[in-house]
Amino acid sequence: MHRYITGLAAIIFSVSVQAVTPPEHGQAAWILADAATGQIESAHNPNLLLKPASTQKLVTTLAGALALGPDWRYQTRVHYRGKLQNGKLVGDLLIDFVGDPSLTREQLRDLLKRTGVRQVSGNVLLNQQRFGGYDRGNGWSWNDLSVCYTSPVSALILDRNCVQGALYARTGQAARATVPAHQPVKVSAQVEVLSRAEQKRRFCELEVDMSPPNRYRLTGCIGPRKDPWPLRFAIQDVDAWGEQLTRWALSQAGIRVSGGIKASRIEAGDWPALAHHHSPELRELSRRILEHSDNLYADSLLRTLGAEHFNQPGSFRNGTQAVRDILKQKAGIDLGPSWLADGSGLSSHNLLRADDLLAVLLVMAQDPRANWLMGVLPVSGESGTLRYRRSVLGPALKGKIMAKTGTIAHVQNLVGFIDTDGGRRKAFVLLQNGLSISPQHEKNIAAGQGEWPARRFERRWLESVVTPDSIVKTNQSATN
Repeated sequence: MHRYITGLAAIIFSVSVQAVTPPEHGQAAWILADAATGQIESAHNPNLLLKPASTQKLVTTLAGALALGPDWRYQTRVHYRGKLQNGKLVGDLLIDFVGDPSLTREQLRDLLKRTGVRQVSGNVLLNQQRFGGYDRGNGWSWNDLSVCYTSPVSALILDRNCVQGALYARTGQAARATVPAHQPVKVSAQVEVLSRAEQKRRFCELEVDMSPPNRYRLTGCIGPRKDPWPLRFAIQDVDAWGEQLTRWALSQAGIRVSGGIKASRIEAGDWPALAHHHSPELRELSRRILEHSDNLYADSLLRTLGAEHFNQPGSFRNGTQAVRDILKQKAGIDLGPSWLADGSGLSSHNLLRADDLLAVLLVMAQDPRANWLMGVLPVSGESGTLRYRRSVLGPALKGKIMAKTGTIAHVQNLVGFIDTDGGRRKAFVLLQNGLSISPQHEKNIAAGQGEWPARRFERRWLESVVTPDSIVKTNQSATN
């Protein structure tokens, strides 16, 4: 199998795209190609290793499409061991969690009802054998771990392993944090409500301390606000969370348990099955990954690929290797020196080349096994993470781009497809890393004086692709 970009093609340049200048001090790479033929029309630093951020979700999802297919589903099953008669189980009940990121407590309740069990003399086991190793990826920032986009990617996922709350911050009053009464977490606040100027003078911001089992203490300061600040806490103690939500589900299902609710990691293949719950199909799960950039869904898929490919508990380590193997064996994509640490792109350890991402796009565009992925990408000005992205909201670009965004600190990437005014569809990769501006420049932009350099570059680059002579008009207006 072949790579999609040759050394000769990598030095071909388009005059209109090259006329757009990337932001100072950072690193930029891009490739533009015909989506149908793969012919390269422009390339700049195509083999430079850069942080992909969430554009890495394209790599993970393509591997899932090729290995599992669009109809694949997670299956959460309930098994038993012992004697079951007339709804009474003399023995243990086992819930085999498999990393379904869409599973809710209500769905667990309904699954338990379908077992027909009404009394358990032994224990209820919350089985997490499907995954092994760490539940978070290497290189995830420690100070992000309290928020829901870093929820633990465990085999046991209920309600996204996430709790929503609110922080009330009124001038002259102490801040107050709340979570819904039915949530089994504890939240307290010792937060000052200060003006923006006072926050800056004291270098003060909102901070959170975490302790088991799922306790959160807010400290620091925050500015006043009429409406409550939304909070989203990532669960830290998965076993405690699973026990408490399962206890609720058992009660709602009318099942009495004489023993306890315990975490387990056992092979339950020879335990008879009583009922199962199917997640939505992979084509719908992939919409969550690509259109809404859901980290939990992406990383659960990665660990699942590790489990399926190597027939062992899925982890970030075997999941990333599974992605490499699947792409090479099924699509001829050799990721070479690129580095995968997770499936979502959240880790700062990830490194990909524009070359790698273009290869993924061309498989999506040309391979019948993966064509359906194009239909779950965000559309500029219309859906997902492109609905409000300012660089693509102008009339020249709205509705013409289907692409995956990728944004973390100092990184702004966009990878996907674009339809030109001439009716051609092109695949493009636009990566910007190392982005930073001076505090004074940032202050000027916040005051409405100018535009973020990375956003301006992205917009002008895309406009030059849609309408090749637009860059000439842009340059003329800039000099007047």
